[in-house]
Order: sequence, then structure tokens, then C-alpha cells
Amino acid sequence: MKAVVVPRFGHSDVLELVDMPRPEPGPGDVLIEVHAASINPRDWLIRSGRYPFRALLPRFPFVLGSDVSGVVAAVGSQVREFRKDDEVYAMQPSSRGFGTYAEYVAVPAAAVALKPSNMTHAEAAGVPLAALTARQGLLDDARLEPGHKLLVIGASGGVGSYAVQIAKHHGAEVTGVCSTRNVDFVRDLGADRVIDYKVEPFLDTADVYDVVFDVIGKESLKRCASVLRRDGAYVTTIPRPRMFRDSLLSRLRELLPGKRRRSRVVLVQSRGEELAELTQLAEDSKLRTHVDRVFPLAEAAAAHDASRTFRTRGKLILEVRSPHPHPLSHPLPSRPGEGRHLPLRGHPKPVVEGGRRRPLPTGGREGEGEGRGEGS
Repeated sequence: MKAVVVPRFGHSDVLELVDMPRPEPGPGDVLIEVHAASINPRDWLIRSGRYPFRALLPRFPFVLGSDVSGVVAAVGSQVREFRKDDEVYAMQPSSRGFGTYAEYVAVPAAAVALKPSNMTHAEAAGVPLAALTARQGLLDDARLEPGHKLLVIGASGGVGSYAVQIAKHHGAEVTGVCSTRNVDFVRDLGADRVIDYKVEPFLDTADVYDVVFDVIGKESLKRCASVLRRDGAYVTTIPRPRMFRDSLLSRLRELLPGKRRRSRVVLVQSRGEELAELTQLAEDSKLRTHVDRVFPLAEAAAAHDASRTFRTRGKLILEVRSPHPHPLSHPLPSRPGEGRHLPLRGHPKPVVEGGRRRPLPTGGREGEGEGRGEGS
């Protein structure tokens, strides 16, 4: 099978498209024929060597990717919930070494759910990591309840767009923060109010919220204290050392009597039962994915570059199997000779030539800002 691997840490041009053996499912695994995967900011944090949990990464070379939507190719001997040809989606647990930027991936059955029937594979692939992050951050970490007032900073990106929809489903009053070009988009997601941060300061206000959900990672509990209720929660999806320190200090303060504002960092877990709940929301037309752009697998490097602009609306998708002719992507402006994709499965030229892996083309030189959250 073909897969995109990280042979060493570096810029997007280190990514390589290679041939490798198809994985075999273990007794509790589901082998998924991948139709689509998605790009998440942590993918390029891992690739660059700046992932906070770098010590837990697999040995080089390893296949990137957490999200997958596809068709069951085989199941392990202990799996009863799924069968061959089921359309499913999943978030590969980090403990399994990622692996969804590939034509096949073996995923624990406990992390898998049936794909929403009203979503394409490209739309479904955007859901797992981002929507589970939003769900767990809001319901588990923030303890969001009906009637709570919620501020979502970065409401137009992958996690933020799902957070708006999930919060509305759970009865919250949602204010979304985004840039001018995304105001209508965030309002269409269901936000009760939208703040254009380029026009209106969202922290210099008389408004008070029960929860601040920050997917950009530029704020903190201290900076948001003026807009948080005394027992409110600041939750971020960005795993920086400072954020973990604030979360630890917050937990210690909570041991003292009286009301305390809380700080939390979302550490998303892969849970098939929660994905099944999201499937139901999608099929009830209460959750949708906005696909910003679709890239062939061989343009994973260009997809990383697009993600690094922090201007993604919704999700960026890698399409591995498609009935459509290539190219599928709508690449960013690039210098001459850049942005071309390597041949995919079925094309006449091999991916590995002369015993050497070929690096993937990029969409342009990477900019600054490594470690920030999603676009706004």
C-alpha cells in the first residue's frame, strides 16, 4: 500500500510517499480501507519535532494521521460490532502510532463507529479528532450545562466549528470569535452572537461567560478572568507547558473552600461510543463538516502548508480513494514547480524509484507561528 511517512523531523518537504506492507488487524482490530483522512495541527507539530509529547512518538519512519473514514476490509477474531464492507470512521489512538495517511490502517474496534450515512467520506474524516476534542473539552473539562454562556475563540476552524454546533445542541448560549471573512460562516453554524476580533475586542467587554473555549491558544485563565464567572472555566486545546502549569495550579486551588475559576487543557481520547453519538447528531442534521479543501494523499505536504496559514475554515482533507480525476486540491499560490503531486495508486510511475523514497512536493515555504491553534 502507499502511505505518507515522516522519516525525520523537519519542514513539510521531509514527508515522503512510500510503498509499505498492508497492516494486519489484531484480534480486537478493524482493518479500514482508507477513503479519506484529515489534517490536524498536531500532525505538523509532530512532523516538525515540536509536539509536546515527542518522547511518545513511534520510531522513524512512521505514518502520520489520526482521522480516518473508509470501509471495513477485515476484522479481528474478537470483533463482533463491525463486519466487512461497513462504512466507518475513527480516531486512531496515539498509543497505536497514528497511521491514517495511508491506503489501509488497523484501528482498535473500541475507537471505531459507523460513519454518518448523510456524510461523504471526506466530510466524515474531518469529524473524529476535532469533534471529540470539542465534545470532551466542553462536556468533560468545562462541564458545560444548558443555559451556560460560552465564548469560543477560533470558532471557524476545525475544533471551533464543531464546538459551536455541539454547544448549541446542549443548550448553551454561544458567542463565536473569528475574523471578518468568517462572521457569516460562524453565524450559520448556529452561534447566537459573532465577534469579529479585528473590529471588536472580545476580552475588553462587560459580557461575562461560564466557559471560555480557546482553540487558538493565545489567551490564558489570567487574561480571561475579567470575562469569566467566579466559578467559570477556561479550556484550551493547545498543549503548551504554560497551559499545563496553569491547569495544575488551578486544580490545586480547587481544593480550597469557595468558588474558583478553573483552567484545563483538553487531552482528547479516542472513544468509539462518543463517535457513535456524533454520528447520531450528524444524521439528525445537528452536526456538519465544512470541508475547506481536499488534497490527494500525495499532496500531504501542501496540505500541511495550508494548515500552517491558520486561516482554514472548517477542515482540510486528504482523499485517498476517489472516483474523481486528480488533481482534487485547490492549492495555495506557490512558486513555479511547486504544488505538483506525486503519482498515486494506479498511475504508471512508481512512488519508490531506484530504491529511494521521493519527497512530497510542498505548497511553499512554511511561515512562522509553530505551536498556535487553528485558524480564525
